[in-house]
Amino acid sequence: MRNWLLVLILIFCFADSFAQKQDKHDHTVGYHNIFYSGIQINTNGFGGSVRRGFHKTARKKKLFEMGFNTLKHPREVKMLSSDGGDGFVFAKKNSAFNLRLGKGEHNVIAFKPFGEGIELKTIYAFGINTTFLKPIYYYMAYGDNQTVQLEKFDEDQHNVYNVVKSGSYFKGFKEIALQPGIFGKFALNFEYAVEKSSIRSLEVGAIVDGYYKDVEILAFADNYPIIVSLYLSFQYGKKWYR
Repeated sequence: MRNWLLVLILIFCFADSFAQKQDKHDHTVGYHNIFYSGIQINTNGFGGSVRRGFHKTARKKKLFEMGFNTLKHPREVKMLSSDGGDGFVFAKKNSAFNLRLGKGEHNVIAFKPFGEGIELKTIYAFGINTTFLKPIYYYMAYGDNQTVQLEKFDEDQHNVYNVVKSGSYFKGFKEIALQPGIFGKFALNFEYAVEKSSIRSLEVGAIVDGYYKDVEILAFADNYPIIVSLYLSFQYGKKWYR
């Protein structure tokens, strides 16, 4: 994953340098505002985002964005319930959800030839994120009589033989904890809409989330304060003049 992140950063630096050396045709007569949203799949979950852009130069737009994503641990393993019900992820301490608010910029590397084809852009953004941690409850069995109790997972008391099944998804919402952090994003965006005022794009990139302490998601596993995700996003939106 580090190699992929390094490649994206090198592409970003090269593309920005290349764009600055492009011949200066008159691209200033264009759409000064953009707004689009998208769905995203990544190496740690899935989610969606919205993005608003404002004109800076012919090639650059200032961006403001908001995204909401699930956050999974890479070592999560789903197991079958002993009562034949739905499966559960063993030893999960919290369900995690990310809310990101950021500011950045897009830089057009290659405009659509004759207004058709694919427009290539680099995108970067930085900002704050808040991770919502919702405790997970399990039905635990104890003793010869297999007395069942609804409890949070505790690695000091529980193991795979205690767990009968997971509790209700809605159990634990009143105990949600917030963990603030920061993030940075680097991406390549391929815009291919036929209509000039529409946005249809595919985006690939990497996101780095950083926190002041480990994000506790899974027991019996290493949890880290820095999380790197590679993502793919499909986006839809519009452009308009001032």
